[in-house]
Amino acid sequence: MSCPLGLNPATVPAFTGTDFLFETTSRIFTLNSCPACRCLFLNPMPGSDEIAGFYPTQYWWNRAKPNRLKRLESVYRRLALSDHMAFILRAAGRGAVDLLDVGCGSGTLLGLLKQRGVRGIGVDFSAEAARLAEAENGVRVVVGSLEDAAFPDQSFDIVTLFHVIEHVVNPREVLSEVFRVLRPNGAVVVQVPSLDSWQFKLFRAKWYGLDIPRHVIDYSKHAMLKLLNDSGFVVHRIRHFNLRENAPAFVSSLFPSLDPVSRAVRYRKRNVQESMGAAWMKHFLYLLFVISASPLAILESAFGHGATVMIEARKK
Repeated sequence: MSCPLGLNPATVPAFTGTDFLFETTSRIFTLNSCPACRCLFLNPMPGSDEIAGFYPTQYWWNRAKPNRLKRLESVYRRLALSDHMAFILRAAGRGAVDLLDVGCGSGTLLGLLKQRGVRGIGVDFSAEAARLAEAENGVRVVVGSLEDAAFPDQSFDIVTLFHVIEHVVNPREVLSEVFRVLRPNGAVVVQVPSLDSWQFKLFRAKWYGLDIPRHVIDYSKHAMLKLLNDSGFVVHRIRHFNLRENAPAFVSSLFPSLDPVSRAVRYRKRNVQESMGAAWMKHFLYLLFVISASPLAILESAFGHGATVMIEARKK
């Protein structure tokens, strides 16, 4: 199969992997490697209906009734988003901006940005997540894809895509639509897991950042920069460390049974209720391991090999 980014036909099978995180399928998937752009991709590339089946209900958000543990999780999520906030606000500058968050889930980030004076709107495939975003964070979310939303030309100053591009089979089309809806000199902020990371080299198919099979294309920094340049953007900033993802990715790769998000999905899938005591203990252990892994995450990022890469690029 040719590379979906550069259409290079000289790709080779790299390794196989399974959905060990969410267990939505028992299939074994092959990932091919492209030596030209240094990306990985599923081969064969699944169709849209098949891809939809890989996503569990409440993927990356949860409608569970509030309790003390859920409130603490919410505090942690908001604290962990401080890196995202700082990166976006620097891109925004001092003036008021209109921002679009693609793949916004239940709108936690948009709610935080709203408190800082950013006029934000989201796009997400989940109607339930959109309802939560309105109810809990007071933000509007359009249900569907970015293309379905059909925003007018030059509607936004900033478009954010946090962990979105690796989920789509048509990244050039997505970025073309981003380019269209951005105003002159508008900024796109993209974040993806990085194949340049030491974590990927250590864990390979068991690396949390691959999220097989939901990540249909996995990017190196080189691949992401080439994609942005080909799509009409000039890169302004690159950041390799992120508080929310880097250390947690290491811990979730090493101890997937402790990962809070996938653990909740697996329990719901098996129709098993996790006791409150067990949930508290596992959350505490997970947090302890994340804190312990943070020095490694900082070190790999300092050498340009962080688990994620966050990029600000502007229209040419």
